[in-house]
Amino acid sequence: MYFHTRKGIIQAGFDPGFVEAIADSISSSDSLHRAKELFRQFNIEAEKLPWPQDTDFGALVLQSKSAQASNIEVKRFMLNEAILRARWCATCATSGGEGHARMAHVNELKAELDKCN
Repeated sequence: MYFHTRKGIIQAGFDPGFVEAIADSISSSDSLHRAKELFRQFNIEAEKLPWPQDTDFGALVLQSKSAQASNIEVKRFMLNEAILRARWCATCATSGGEGHARMAHVNELKAELDKCN
């Protein structure tokens, strides 16, 4: 889903590279405080990207990059923020079926977060 959504964003004329670079910095943060500081900029940039595949790319990036986090608090933070972004995406659905499909990503993220606890 990550690369499929990334491709759709590029085809729509947007560059996801900056959002990915910030997420890399978040995942390599040595403290939760630093990760939260970087996240403010991440959110600003991720909000500029469309949802070409009905999935929030910001949530996908946070999920993907959280696997690289060596600090477990940072990893949990990234997954929690990904859940919030994916949940927001799901609430913007225009039909029940679409909302249900978007909630699949939220459930996937919750399961991944549960593995960290």
